[in-house]
Amino acid sequence: MWMGKEVRIFLKGKAKTAYLELKKRKDKEAKSIINSFERIKEILKDNPQFGDPIKKSLIPKDLRKLGIQNLYRIELSNYWRILYTIE
Repeated sequence: MWMGKEVRIFLKGKAKTAYLELKKRKDKEAKSIINSFERIKEILKDNPQFGDPIKKSLIPKDLRKLGIQNLYRIELSNYWRILYTIE
């Protein structure tokens, strides 16, 4: 709950595919990435603006065409990162 509103997290497109593939794997690297993602999910539920904001001028055109007006980045383990938007 953030500012009296329920926070829901959705994975779409390549993010969902990558997450499901990592969940299938049993190696140490995949488990590390999944664990850091699960930890970040809980943080985002309490504070959706936790990540580093990306300047509007740096948001890729293909994402802007999809209507994305804000973009945030969070570093995960093993040089992975999350890019997310708030709707």
